[in-house]
Amino acid sequence: MVENIWEGLKQSWKPIVRLENTIKMQNKLRNTKTYLVGAMEYKNGRRWREDFTKKMSEIGVICFDPYKKPFVIDVDETEDVHERLVDLRTEGNYDEVSRIMKKIRAFDLGLTDRADFIVAYIDPSVFTTGSLEEIFWSNRMKKVIFLVIEGGKKKCPLWLFGAIPHKYIYNNLDEVVEVLKRIDSGEKEMDSDRWRLLKPAFR
Repeated sequence: MVENIWEGLKQSWKPIVRLENTIKMQNKLRNTKTYLVGAMEYKNGRRWREDFTKKMSEIGVICFDPYKKPFVIDVDETEDVHERLVDLRTEGNYDEVSRIMKKIRAFDLGLTDRADFIVAYIDPSVFTTGSLEEIFWSNRMKKVIFLVIEGGKKKCPLWLFGAIPHKYIYNNLDEVVEVLKRIDSGEKEMDSDRWRLLKPAFR
């Protein structure tokens, strides 16, 4: 009789356990942080970052946008600053260009340090140095990098295939949004040991 009662209790607990597991699987990425890497000097990268940030806000992911840095004591990297830097470079005022860019570089690399994962948008036809440094900097730290290539994965520079697991190279940003939403909901597993997320209470 005792065994029958125990079996009955176990059966009644199963829906509760399933519910608890479902709750734990949801919102895995809430309050995580991603840094948005992409060209700024030779191509305006504001629009795609704003669109992506809006989509990520739906699942509670915080996006670090270099156009809108989150630091209390900040450094400006808007289009106006870029124009000023170009003028200074044209005038041959290299000391001032270096002074400003060293600060910008330090702040931007600091954001890669603080990010839980990286989303990078690369146009192979546009020359970029900062974006590549940020990608390789993040890669050395073994961060998860979602790399989007303008024109599709088949246009990805060959060197990047040797640096980043190619399963993280995508054709467009919509593919990355879909994958991140599936990870957040628990539909897709975090399939890399590069994921090292803090527990929700510590984010």
